[in-house]
Amino acid sequence: MPEVKSVCPYCGVGCGVILKTEENKLIGLRPDPDHPVNRGTLCPKGATAYEFVHHADRLHKPLLRKNGTLTEVSWDEAYDYITRELQRIKQSYGPDAIGVISSARATVEENYLAQKFARAVLGTNNVDQCFRICHSATVAGLALSLGSGAMTNSISEFAEPGPKVLMLVGSNTPHAHPIIWTVWMKRAVKNGTKLIVIDPRTTEPAKLATVHLKSKPGTEVALFNAMAQHIIANNLHDKGFIEERCENFEQFWSVVQKYTPESVEKLCGVPAAQIKQAAELYAREKPASIAYGLGVTEHRTGTDNVRALCNLALITGNFGRESSGINALRGQNNVQGATDMCRPETLPGYQSWKDPAVIEKFERAWGVKLPVPSSDSFLFCSRMWERALMGELKAFYIIGSDPALTEGNVKKVERALQSAELVIVQDPFPSRTIQFAHVVLPAASFAEKDGTFVNSERRVQRIRKAIEPIGASKPDWQILCELAQRLGYRMSYQSPEEIFEEIRRLVPIYAGISYRRLEENYGLQWPCPDETHPGTKFLHRDKFTRGRAQLIGIDYFPPAELPDSEYPFLLTTGRTFMQYNCGTMTRRTKAGRAEPENFVQLSASDAQKLGVKAGDRVRVRTRRGELVVKAQIAEIAEGVIWMPFHYAESPTNILTNDAVDPICGITELKVCAAQVERVA
Repeated sequence: MPEVKSVCPYCGVGCGVILKTEENKLIGLRPDPDHPVNRGTLCPKGATAYEFVHHADRLHKPLLRKNGTLTEVSWDEAYDYITRELQRIKQSYGPDAIGVISSARATVEENYLAQKFARAVLGTNNVDQCFRICHSATVAGLALSLGSGAMTNSISEFAEPGPKVLMLVGSNTPHAHPIIWTVWMKRAVKNGTKLIVIDPRTTEPAKLATVHLKSKPGTEVALFNAMAQHIIANNLHDKGFIEERCENFEQFWSVVQKYTPESVEKLCGVPAAQIKQAAELYAREKPASIAYGLGVTEHRTGTDNVRALCNLALITGNFGRESSGINALRGQNNVQGATDMCRPETLPGYQSWKDPAVIEKFERAWGVKLPVPSSDSFLFCSRMWERALMGELKAFYIIGSDPALTEGNVKKVERALQSAELVIVQDPFPSRTIQFAHVVLPAASFAEKDGTFVNSERRVQRIRKAIEPIGASKPDWQILCELAQRLGYRMSYQSPEEIFEEIRRLVPIYAGISYRRLEENYGLQWPCPDETHPGTKFLHRDKFTRGRAQLIGIDYFPPAELPDSEYPFLLTTGRTFMQYNCGTMTRRTKAGRAEPENFVQLSASDAQKLGVKAGDRVRVRTRRGELVVKAQIAEIAEGVIWMPFHYAESPTNILTNDAVDPICGITELKVCAAQVERVA
């Protein structure tokens, strides 16, 4: 039975898997026993990841809307339609009337080609991908503070050697990143690492924590400032590290000194004594590590939240060594790699639009003049919907994403898609977004192509083709190349490795990584500047990427919506154990079927006031819409309710807000005002 080494297609942990095939069919998988991240283990999602590949719902042929109905057509007919319509829109309205949205599920090579297609073929910088609504605040916030917007340390460092204190913020790690929890963090806690958990729910980590701060969503900056204030006021900060490696301390202190634990306890819903306990625990022992998830980033103050959290690591000197730092737990299998390649703010590898030499390098390599942005105002995908409703954006090319399910306030997204003259969707499966498509292109899955994924710790890893593409589906990279050729631009590659070689030549942080080296190793962590370099286990050893780190005093700014008499609850959202993101893949597996429907969690005291029992149907309503779902009674802060977002037939993001962080464009999915009532 042929076996092929690859990488799990779900979360950002990047677990090694071995795919089992028989007669061009994927019949199973097992964990790679030698992989350094998962070490022979898998979560239920990963263990059943092969099941969706041959699911009956797979798209086998291109679809073209004829007389209102999506109809199977040949690739030539689909390409002819797309080419004709893109040329018409570009000639009628200009290239900036087109928006390209790529995918964190696609490979590094495919995200590189997506931005090249937008910039070199279409002539627009309107290109983004789904990191915009999960961790764009991480990239923006950490880049401003440190100069580099990525996880600073390695996953193994959560246990080997292991921090003395681990602060886990806004992450239910056992559900969202199960292997990071079971293999690394939980082992560290059992071996003596002290755990601080900041989360409105009493999750498994919270039950093991030395201190659990059950803070209200949307009060993160105030809470982190109060911890910093207590650390400095009690002389627990690392003065030598601050003096040697940081700047702007006086401004920072002038802001945070007013955020005493006593002054924020009512706002945050956390007793001042607990805030002080957490601050002292984190500051007194080194190394200390911070790990955080979407509970920190998905706010209109997401960038501020990340920077305020980063300040805690800076003032305690927790950088530049193993088991320290600030570590974003990235959500999707290749969200790090997609971000490395495809974002409007920078060229691939975070290279600046403001550097003429960088622009000249890409123009020479691609043989075109680039659409250099004239300002720092970029059309993030979270802003494309409004631009479409204004009549300025006429076409969408959406690759491997389902914004009609995953964006905040999806009714607005639906109206935007309905208003467009051309919507191209490229995906292995039907989705909510496909109902608005004019043309659908069937994409190959992870098991049907070669390429690379980059996990949360910056580890570039090979995925390997195990079977031929199903039906007439094609890899995303091949589709992009064929469309580019029809649009008159020569973008012809024989393999993903050839694309990767071009990336190496143009992107310094990838320069030392090659397919040959990746065959010899279980991945290499960027930055890796040359072929003698072993990869970078942790960042900022001797100096920060920007030189000296910038401390910045940030004032608390409330969420766009707060509870009132009509909408008395705070709604927040997240992932469940068996599901992954929009559920396109997991809900077509045995694991996903174990969690078949949407639900809402509320506290026992709130349930009692509402006369709600576990299993009752309740109506959850916000200013944007309503859903009827089952109630679960959970250990969660009073006044806070929690819902997952995986269910297309019951889309939680009908309810959520689309307020946008002005710096990074992330959407405030983690806080909005809601009401709950029992349905008779």
